[in-house]
Amino acid sequence: MLIHPLSKKPLKWVFFDLDNTLWDFDANAREALNELYVRHQLELHTGYRQEQFIQLYQDVNLAYWKRYEQGEVTKDVLRTARFTDTFAQMGLPPALYPPNVWDEYLDICPRMTVLIPGARECLGFFYEHVKIGILTNGFEETQRIKLAESGLDSYVTYMQSSEAFGTAKPTKAFFDAALDFAGIDASECLYIGDNAQTDVEGGMNAGIYTYRYAYHDTPTPSDLQAHTLFGGEVRSLTQWCQSF
Repeated sequence: MLIHPLSKKPLKWVFFDLDNTLWDFDANAREALNELYVRHQLELHTGYRQEQFIQLYQDVNLAYWKRYEQGEVTKDVLRTARFTDTFAQMGLPPALYPPNVWDEYLDICPRMTVLIPGARECLGFFYEHVKIGILTNGFEETQRIKLAESGLDSYVTYMQSSEAFGTAKPTKAFFDAALDFAGIDASECLYIGDNAQTDVEGGMNAGIYTYRYAYHDTPTPSDLQAHTLFGGEVRSLTQWCQSF
């Protein structure tokens, strides 16, 4: 039995964010975008180099995800507009937009299997002692494909996506639903995610002791670090799980 390092109660569940906490979203997305760039000859039609296309798409995509998490746009708008807006800014004529490129992307990207270093070992350690849940703002089908293709699904008891639940992190209701499913008090689990707002702030607002995986190596805001429920920054999943 593991003892919760902060509440000192028996630890029953560990919840993980998925993208850029276990599954290397940036690396996998980059490879998928590279494939689309070559497949549809985007340099020929726009003059944009691969890196310019990827950077522009990432900026547009991030802006749409923030709007999606705030309930300002739907899933379908997010899926399509992040590409059409990117193509428009690249100067690609609408007649040359690759048809259904958003479906191509969602077919390619989730099947890629680059993981955050130590992710499998970390899950393997906790799997021997507690139940594991995934709490993600991603699309339900997409996230399940990622887990299955990377082999992480064998460690996971429960996955909750914002699409299936109907509300995204950092809402308290999203985290409360996970606690209700697990049948535990917030002091009997841990949560770890890479995003300071959606993951850290969201988890702590639900009363959960929360760690931040410092994927981008940027400091966690000082007000969050001072919170009594902040477990700390994690820079190595392997070292983190070895600390229990």
